[in-house]
Amino acid sequence: MLEFARPLQSILRIKQINSTDLVWRLHCRATVYLLLLASLLLSARQYFGNPIDCVIGGGTVPASTMNEFCWIMGTYISSDPNFVLDSTDLVNINAKIGHIPESERSYQKYYQWVVFILALQAAIFSLPNFLWKAWEGGRLQSLCDGLTTPLVSDQWEQSRKKKLVAHLVAEFPRLHRTYLLRYCFCTLLNFCNVLMNIFLVNVIFSGFWANYHPAVTALLSFDFPSWNRYNSQMFPKIAKCDFHFIGPSGSKQNRDGLCLLSLNVVNEKIFAFLWVWFLMLLVISALNLLYWVVVLCSKSFRLWLLAAPLYPIQSAVVSQALHGQGIGKWFLLHQLCRNLNPIISRELLQSMSKVSKNNRRKTYQMRKGGEPDFYTDPEVFTEEHV
Repeated sequence: MLEFARPLQSILRIKQINSTDLVWRLHCRATVYLLLLASLLLSARQYFGNPIDCVIGGGTVPASTMNEFCWIMGTYISSDPNFVLDSTDLVNINAKIGHIPESERSYQKYYQWVVFILALQAAIFSLPNFLWKAWEGGRLQSLCDGLTTPLVSDQWEQSRKKKLVAHLVAEFPRLHRTYLLRYCFCTLLNFCNVLMNIFLVNVIFSGFWANYHPAVTALLSFDFPSWNRYNSQMFPKIAKCDFHFIGPSGSKQNRDGLCLLSLNVVNEKIFAFLWVWFLMLLVISALNLLYWVVVLCSKSFRLWLLAAPLYPIQSAVVSQALHGQGIGKWFLLHQLCRNLNPIISRELLQSMSKVSKNNRRKTYQMRKGGEPDFYTDPEVFTEEHV
């Protein structure tokens, strides 16, 4: 494995039990991994050499000094769009021959910060997942433990079944409602994260979304000459740098240098991909929010979501199992049924339906210390009903 990707090895794992959906994982897993990989790639100096390499005539300034100065102070190109778009040579596109007035200069002060910008974006995208993990507290893992395999596990014995049914029919409305509300809050936070990152990139790169659109369009249409012209305005490979120092007589001296920005060869591809990726995430996240609005407002849709994957179970059985239960209980069952073996899920819903139908559901109180009382009433949870 490449050395720069080794830190990702421990987190690239497939989980058997997931308390989140596909859209969530696009945000908190795929996007985070892509941003971290891009950040590590740019920091791998052994693959791209020095991030900046400047040349200056006359030999009065050491090359290492010029490189450090231009790395810290930043380079610039001509911001005259007519000049840039009419040019075809790579040097001319980035660095206008002769003196460039201060008013026509576009400084590349972002260059040394791209690695940290990508790492910051990864941290922002991972925040909802950290919040949800802290709030969820392994609840789904404890309920589904050993019951997710394709074959019905030996752990699915009558005592385990009774205990799980007892927990599911017990009434903890505030607990389950809070569980759902926290999930919805994190889903909304995912959507806000996309907007925040779009705004962040736009501020750092000065109108990135509007200015880089022609470059991405040219790339997708395989118009590579236009791609080179447009992306060189945002990510120039060659730029100018002025080195100022005091001469022997005490007068101000200026040395004009030409700098090679090797990392921009990678930056332009990374941000072209992110341009498309963030817009795709924005659309998917907006549709996902609309989906959850429908879920929260439509009881029939919620019943269908629970019953459809467990065919041939009848929707009437699911409706009876949820009779008198709040939306928080539906969400808990939805989470369980997405992870449990389908046979076990059907048996759970059928058992809950029988208990509810016979009107023998017992209201369980919270024991001292805040833990549910899972002891079952033998008259309620008999072999016949469970």
